Amino acid sequence: MRKISILSQIVIIFVSILLASCTIFSFLTGTITRIGAEEEVYSRLISYSSILTNYQPSDKFPIKNNDMVVEFVVIKKEVKFESQGLSTIINEEDLTRILEMYNEQENIIYKDKIKNNKYEKIYFIVNYIGPGDYIIMTTNSNYVTNRTKVMSSRMMLLFAIISSVAILTIGFWGNTLISRIKKLQEHIDSMPKNEYAKAYNDDGFDELSELSKSIEVMRREINQSEIAKKEMLQNISHDFKTPIAVIKSYAEAQLDGMADEESSKIIINSADILKHKVNMLLEYNSLEYLSKNKEFEEVNMSEVIKEVVQGYKFQTEFKIDLDIDEDVTFLGYRENYYTVVDNIIDNAKRYAKSQIKIILKKDRLRIYNDGEHISEAFVENAFKPYEKDSKGQFGLGLSIVKKTLDFFDMQIKVVNEEVGVSFIITTRK
Repeated sequence: MRKISILSQIVIIFVSILLASCTIFSFLTGTITRIGAEEEVYSRLISYSSILTNYQPSDKFPIKNNDMVVEFVVIKKEVKFESQGLSTIINEEDLTRILEMYNEQENIIYKDKIKNNKYEKIYFIVNYIGPGDYIIMTTNSNYVTNRTKVMSSRMMLLFAIISSVAILTIGFWGNTLISRIKKLQEHIDSMPKNEYAKAYNDDGFDELSELSKSIEVMRREINQSEIAKKEMLQNISHDFKTPIAVIKSYAEAQLDGMADEESSKIIINSADILKHKVNMLLEYNSLEYLSKNKEFEEVNMSEVIKEVVQGYKFQTEFKIDLDIDEDVTFLGYRENYYTVVDNIIDNAKRYAKSQIKIILKKDRLRIYNDGEHISEAFVENAFKPYEKDSKGQFGLGLSIVKKTLDFFDMQIKVVNEEVGVSFIITTRK
């Protein structure tokens, strides 16, 4: 099926509405103009009849009108005086019909219209001026018809001018709109080619401008994401390179018969390190596809914390102190909260001097270590993937924490205490 451009659709819809409006406008204009012309005819006839109240056959005809043919009959005391013969507009038969339509009533003017074979309508008034005295004035439909045609023509001309201006305005506006849409489309198509680095702004004040701003926000987010992915790939390559190199070198030494039992332990340890890094990478990647496939559950955080701490019982040289309320729950999934707490404690044990303390209260979890302060520059980027800290260490642990908590609509912040550092998790207000 052939596509129809937006501009064509706009023009088709506008012209359709215009034609319908023109039809209705023509009908209303003709009707209103005709009614007005008819009222004017009656007004003139009544005015003329008042002039002829004292008319005598010997008098000079007192009415002169070039745009409306008027005929009349003056009847006084059973004597009929015909000024114009009543032949061009109305005949004796029509006159008789008119007289039969009304009964004499003093000082009352009747106005009406009838049809005959010669004209579309005959407009007349019957003005009773006394018993047995009355005036009948008539005119044909030519004045009303001509007046209606003239007024309708003028109104239609005005309508045509307004419509032409409107069509030109719609065309200009439509071309401008289409041009803006095409520029926006070209920008969207070009984004992958220029690696989302080129900005675009529409300076309008309408929905298209708002769409442009939304696309620009999306572009910046994608650009930052692409930059982060490149940095992450570089960091992953560097992070994996060391344990792989260690495993390769010690394995080659064993083949050459130059290694002892200690080298096997080093290979196993490096493999464990590599395995841990791979697991962290898989965990981070799985968060990209984390979805709410089931309702969030109320997770008892005291149970999660105790389970995690139990796993560190023989991994640290110092005790992990607990100050936790037993009935505190967070909404989410238990296995993900386990990973969050585990990663924060794993990070803390690398920096703590002698103490890790976990404080759990309503809507708030604080994990503290008495290690060195974190630099302010790192605090801002602590949760970015493979962000190096002041000691040159990096990884995915805190990034996994941040992405998980964002999904659960929780928030986390890093605070340098007077001594040591705290990771504080709270519900969003």
